[in-house]
Amino acid sequence: DYDISYTVWYSTSSGTSTEPPSGALNVSGITGTSTTVSGLTHGTTYYIWVAAISSVGEGPFSTRMTKRTYKAPAQVEKVDLVSISCVQSALWVFWLAPSSERPIQNYEIEYRSLIRSTDWNRLLPNP
Repeated sequence: DYDISYTVWYSTSSGTSTEPPSGALNVSGITGTSTTVSGLTHGTTYYIWVAAISSVGEGPFSTRMTKRTYKAPAQVEKVDLVSISCVQSALWVFWLAPSSERPIQNYEIEYRSLIRSTDWNRLLPNP
């Protein structure tokens, strides 16, 4: 019975298809089969390898995979409001998602009564 951990190696240099270059960074001591590599630069291509480690040593590197991080947005893009429909005592609000390389994480909706209030209310997203 062997305890297995993993090391993820990453670099902006390609190395070979089965070995990271000298100077590649790593995240070690991973006990599951996934991890998050953080602190990367926006809009940069990274090369990634994984190796398993047990009491007998480190195994061979995986085949290299390549992934480019998202570009940092210059600003939050405008949402296009499509329509608003009345349904009993509620409103259905429809909009188009902005075209973006990055996935949308959340929308914030603010509303107010034009007759009774100058204060804006924020609609909280569903959990």
